[in-house]
Amino acid sequence: MKKLYTKILLFCLPVLFVWASLEFFYRTVATNYTYKTSQIETEYKDIETLLLGDSHTFFGLNPEYFSAATFNLGNISQSLYFDELLLDKHLENLLNLKTVVLNVSYFSLSAKDNSKEDSWRKYFYDQQMDLDVPIVAAYDPKKYSLALARRFNKSAELVHTYFEKGAILSCYPNGYGKQDEGDLISDKNKIAVIIAKKHEDESLDFANNTKRLQRMIMLCKERNVRVVLLEMPVYSVYYDLLNANKKQKIKKTLSGLASNNQNTSYLDWNKNEAFLPSDFRDADHLTNEGAEKCSKLLDGVLVLNN
Repeated sequence: MKKLYTKILLFCLPVLFVWASLEFFYRTVATNYTYKTSQIETEYKDIETLLLGDSHTFFGLNPEYFSAATFNLGNISQSLYFDELLLDKHLENLLNLKTVVLNVSYFSLSAKDNSKEDSWRKYFYDQQMDLDVPIVAAYDPKKYSLALARRFNKSAELVHTYFEKGAILSCYPNGYGKQDEGDLISDKNKIAVIIAKKHEDESLDFANNTKRLQRMIMLCKERNVRVVLLEMPVYSVYYDLLNANKKQKIKKTLSGLASNNQNTSYLDWNKNEAFLPSDFRDADHLTNEGAEKCSKLLDGVLVLNN
């Protein structure tokens, strides 16, 4: 029996070592989550404009091109669920804040809480952005171990990137996402079909997220902060492939929120003619040049309405 226990222990030791090593990695190495939290609480606590949203904000709005002090708190696959939690956490400490820009993508209003996209991200928002995330149960072991939250191969890729580049951060100090020519897709028409299909959940149930947007708008109103609801520019072929009824309902919903709230405006830039095919890196994300253009255009609107 003693030999059996010894063999079990010997078998478990490598597993425990790998788990402990990954846990140490996630607890000590800066990620977009920890870095952005630190930045907005220290270097960017005096901002006047806060940018929230998913990857369309993360890669599409660069604070460098805004007249007022601005920070990009968007992130890849960040839903309105987490936008609200982040706004709740940071708004009262951003004493100079005047404007919140909320990117609303085609899939944002119909997105479900605790979706597949949140399967591992929710634990990082909980632990690395210090948020109280209701969809993370107190008895869930992944809440206490980030090494368990992600698939091993994904964690291994991050570790490899860290040892190769010395960091795993993919954003600049102002929160804007890093991208280069290696991210460009040559055949945008082909990828447009794939991404349009990926983004279609066949749901017109906007009730939950419409209420969420209204709560965010009211929270900003209480602090005399204006809200801009923004549909970012996307590649025309991609946009034309999307469900027409859903697109119309999105416009109606966002227009209604703007009409019913004096501190809120709505910008539909899906097919903004200022953007050329070369401004897009794929079907729905801007290049750095496209992001510069979009940021300057938005800044012009904000300055005009200030």
